[in-house]
Amino acid sequence: MMAILSFVWIDADWLNSYVSSGKGKAIIIDVRTPEEHEMGFIPGTHYLIPHTIIGEKIKELKINPEKDTIIVYCRSGNRSTVAAKILESKGYKNVLNLKGGIREWQEKGYKVFQGQKAGR
Repeated sequence: MMAILSFVWIDADWLNSYVSSGKGKAIIIDVRTPEEHEMGFIPGTHYLIPHTIIGEKIKELKINPEKDTIIVYCRSGNRSTVAAKILESKGYKNVLNLKGGIREWQEKGYKVFQGQKAGR
């Protein structure tokens, strides 16, 4: 039997409201490269984990696959889709993917942080 992956797409407006509220508990992960991350990342980003290694690195974090919500984003939504599928295949149940990525975020006029690193 083949598992059906069912991550949820979110848009920049939804994520901005979520981040701005300060009430969200989701773990936000930038799945781009470190170089891209340094050029700017979405406020509230907890981790930088490139999509190519997210399957290995995610288990090093204290994230509950059954209860915690993870939001992934990249530049345009392609790499974050790969990352979302990987996370779901590893048993993470609540995965949200930013449609259009940080590019859409910036086109909407939302701010990005630059020159620093995400982190908890």
